[in-house]
Amino acid sequence: MQRLLTPYGGPVNDLLGSFGTDPIQFLNNPTWFYQMIVGSDIWKNIGWNSIIFMAAIAGIDQQQYEAAKIDGAGRFQQMWHVTLPGIRNVAIILFILAVGNLMSAGYEQLLLLNGPATAGMGSVLDVHAINSGIREGRLSYAAAVGLFQSVIGLILVLTVNRIARKVSDVSLF
Repeated sequence: MQRLLTPYGGPVNDLLGSFGTDPIQFLNNPTWFYQMIVGSDIWKNIGWNSIIFMAAIAGIDQQQYEAAKIDGAGRFQQMWHVTLPGIRNVAIILFILAVGNLMSAGYEQLLLLNGPATAGMGSVLDVHAINSGIREGRLSYAAAVGLFQSVIGLILVLTVNRIARKVSDVSLF
Protein backbone atom coordinates (compact mmCIF):
# COMPACT_ATOMS: atom_id res chain seq x y z
CA MET A 1 0.00 0.00 0.00
CA GLN A 2 2.81 2.38 0.83
CA ARG A 3 4.50 1.78 -2.51
CA LEU A 4 1.26 2.07 -4.46
CA LEU A 5 0.12 5.27 -2.77
CA THR A 6 3.34 7.23 -2.35
CA PRO A 7 3.29 10.63 -4.07
CA TYR A 8 6.88 10.06 -5.18
CA GLY A 9 6.57 7.59 -8.04
CA GLY A 10 3.64 5.53 -6.81
CA PRO A 11 1.46 4.11 -9.59
CA VAL A 12 -1.78 5.55 -8.17
CA ASN A 13 -0.42 9.09 -8.09
CA ASP A 14 1.24 8.59 -11.47
CA LEU A 15 -2.15 7.63 -12.89
CA LEU A 16 -3.77 10.65 -11.25
CA GLY A 17 -0.95 12.82 -12.63
CA SER A 18 -1.67 11.59 -16.14
CA PHE A 19 -5.16 13.11 -15.73
CA GLY A 20 -3.62 16.41 -14.68
CA THR A 21 -4.14 16.29 -10.92
CA ASP A 22 -1.57 16.96 -8.24
CA PRO A 23 -0.14 14.06 -6.20
CA ILE A 24 -2.15 13.18 -3.10
CA GLN A 25 -0.60 12.25 0.25
CA PHE A 26 -3.00 9.36 0.86
CA LEU A 27 -1.28 7.95 3.92
CA ASN A 28 -0.63 11.26 5.68
CA ASN A 29 -4.02 12.77 4.99
CA PRO A 30 -6.70 12.32 7.68
CA THR A 31 -9.39 12.59 5.00
CA TRP A 32 -8.15 9.41 3.28
CA PHE A 33 -7.08 7.44 6.38
CA TYR A 34 -10.22 5.34 6.92
CA GLN A 35 -10.58 4.59 3.21
CA MET A 36 -6.99 3.34 3.11
CA ILE A 37 -7.47 1.11 6.18
CA VAL A 38 -10.72 -0.38 4.88
CA GLY A 39 -9.32 -0.77 1.37
CA SER A 40 -6.18 -2.51 2.57
CA ASP A 41 -8.23 -4.83 4.79
CA ILE A 42 -10.44 -5.80 1.86
CA TRP A 43 -7.36 -6.30 -0.32
CA LYS A 44 -5.76 -8.42 2.41
CA ASN A 45 -8.76 -10.73 2.85
CA ILE A 46 -10.17 -10.99 -0.66
CA GLY A 47 -7.77 -13.71 -1.79
CA TRP A 48 -8.51 -16.16 1.00
CA ASN A 49 -12.26 -15.51 0.88
CA SER A 50 -12.24 -16.01 -2.89
CA ILE A 51 -10.62 -19.41 -2.46
CA ILE A 52 -13.23 -20.41 0.14
CA PHE A 53 -16.18 -19.25 -1.98
CA MET A 54 -14.78 -20.80 -5.18
CA ALA A 55 -14.47 -24.12 -3.35
CA ALA A 56 -18.06 -23.78 -2.14
CA ILE A 57 -19.27 -23.01 -5.67
CA ALA A 58 -17.32 -25.98 -7.03
CA GLY A 59 -19.13 -28.18 -4.51
CA ILE A 60 -22.57 -27.33 -5.90
CA ASP A 61 -24.08 -30.19 -7.86
CA GLN A 62 -24.07 -29.38 -11.60
CA GLN A 63 -27.39 -31.15 -12.01
CA GLN A 64 -29.02 -28.26 -10.16
CA TYR A 65 -27.76 -25.83 -12.81
CA GLU A 66 -28.93 -28.16 -15.59
CA ALA A 67 -32.36 -28.45 -13.97
CA ALA A 68 -32.56 -24.66 -13.66
CA LYS A 69 -31.65 -24.28 -17.37
CA ILE A 70 -34.35 -26.78 -18.35
CA ASP A 71 -36.83 -24.80 -16.25
CA GLY A 72 -35.88 -21.70 -18.26
CA ALA A 73 -33.66 -19.93 -15.73
CA GLY A 74 -31.16 -17.43 -17.10
CA ARG A 75 -27.71 -16.75 -15.65
CA PHE A 76 -28.96 -14.32 -13.02
CA GLN A 77 -31.76 -16.65 -11.95
CA GLN A 78 -29.30 -19.56 -11.71
CA MET A 79 -27.07 -17.43 -9.52
CA TRP A 80 -30.00 -16.35 -7.35
CA HIS A 81 -31.70 -19.75 -6.98
CA VAL A 82 -28.78 -22.21 -7.19
CA THR A 83 -25.43 -20.55 -6.46
CA LEU A 84 -26.40 -18.28 -3.55
CA PRO A 85 -28.32 -20.99 -1.66
CA GLY A 86 -25.38 -23.34 -2.36
CA ILE A 87 -22.85 -21.04 -0.71
CA ARG A 88 -25.17 -19.74 2.04
CA ASN A 89 -23.77 -22.06 4.72
CA VAL A 90 -20.18 -21.12 3.91
CA ALA A 91 -21.08 -17.41 3.98
CA ILE A 92 -22.71 -17.81 7.39
CA ILE A 93 -19.66 -19.63 8.81
CA LEU A 94 -17.31 -16.96 7.43
CA PHE A 95 -19.55 -14.26 8.92
CA ILE A 96 -19.46 -15.92 12.34
CA LEU A 97 -15.68 -16.12 12.20
CA ALA A 98 -15.41 -12.50 11.01
CA VAL A 99 -17.49 -11.31 13.97
CA GLY A 100 -14.81 -12.74 16.26
CA ASN A 101 -12.32 -10.29 14.75
CA LEU A 102 -14.45 -7.20 15.35
CA MET A 103 -12.51 -6.31 18.48
CA SER A 104 -9.23 -6.63 16.60
CA ALA A 105 -8.60 -3.64 14.39
CA GLY A 106 -5.53 -5.08 12.69
CA TYR A 107 -2.56 -3.65 14.55
CA GLU A 108 -0.21 -4.46 11.68
CA GLN A 109 -2.17 -2.33 9.22
CA LEU A 110 -2.36 0.57 11.61
CA LEU A 111 1.33 0.31 12.43
CA LEU A 112 2.36 0.28 8.77
CA LEU A 113 -0.14 2.78 7.36
CA ASN A 114 -0.24 5.25 10.25
CA GLY A 115 1.70 8.48 9.90
CA PRO A 116 2.27 11.55 12.09
CA ALA A 117 -0.81 13.32 10.71
CA THR A 118 -3.09 10.33 11.37
CA ALA A 119 -1.65 9.14 14.69
CA GLY A 120 -4.74 10.18 16.64
CA MET A 121 -7.09 8.45 14.21
CA GLY A 122 -5.25 5.15 14.33
CA SER A 123 -5.23 4.88 18.10
CA VAL A 124 -7.36 1.82 18.78
CA LEU A 125 -7.37 -0.84 21.49
CA ASP A 126 -4.76 -3.00 19.70
CA VAL A 127 -2.35 -0.09 19.40
CA HIS A 128 -2.98 0.91 23.02
CA ALA A 129 -2.23 -2.61 24.26
CA ILE A 130 1.02 -2.87 22.28
CA ASN A 131 2.16 0.61 23.31
CA SER A 132 1.36 -0.10 26.96
CA GLY A 133 3.10 -3.45 26.94
CA ILE A 134 6.20 -2.82 24.86
CA ARG A 135 6.89 0.90 25.06
CA GLU A 136 5.77 1.54 28.63
CA GLY A 137 6.67 -1.87 30.09
CA ARG A 138 3.22 -2.46 31.57
CA LEU A 139 3.03 -6.08 30.49
CA SER A 140 0.31 -7.14 32.93
CA TYR A 141 -1.92 -4.27 31.81
CA ALA A 142 -1.37 -5.12 28.15
CA ALA A 143 -2.17 -8.77 28.87
CA ALA A 144 -5.39 -7.71 30.63
CA VAL A 145 -6.38 -5.59 27.62
CA GLY A 146 -5.68 -8.54 25.31
CA LEU A 147 -7.70 -10.85 27.55
CA PHE A 148 -10.57 -8.35 27.54
CA GLN A 149 -10.49 -8.28 23.73
CA SER A 150 -10.50 -12.07 23.58
CA VAL A 151 -13.40 -12.45 26.01
CA ILE A 152 -15.52 -9.89 24.15
CA GLY A 153 -14.64 -11.62 20.84
CA LEU A 154 -15.66 -15.00 22.30
CA ILE A 155 -18.95 -13.58 23.56
CA LEU A 156 -19.65 -12.09 20.12
CA VAL A 157 -18.86 -15.39 18.36
CA LEU A 158 -21.04 -17.40 20.74
CA THR A 159 -23.91 -14.94 20.38
CA VAL A 160 -23.79 -14.80 16.58
CA ASN A 161 -23.35 -18.57 16.44
CA ARG A 162 -26.49 -19.07 18.54
CA ILE A 163 -28.45 -16.61 16.38
CA ALA A 164 -27.25 -18.32 13.19
CA ARG A 165 -28.24 -21.73 14.54
CA LYS A 166 -31.76 -20.50 15.33
CA VAL A 167 -32.24 -18.63 12.06
CA SER A 168 -30.60 -20.97 9.54
CA ASP A 169 -29.61 -24.22 11.28
CA VAL A 170 -25.96 -23.48 10.44
CA SER A 171 -23.42 -22.99 13.22
CA LEU A 172 -19.82 -23.61 14.14
CA PHE A 173 -20.77 -26.10 16.86
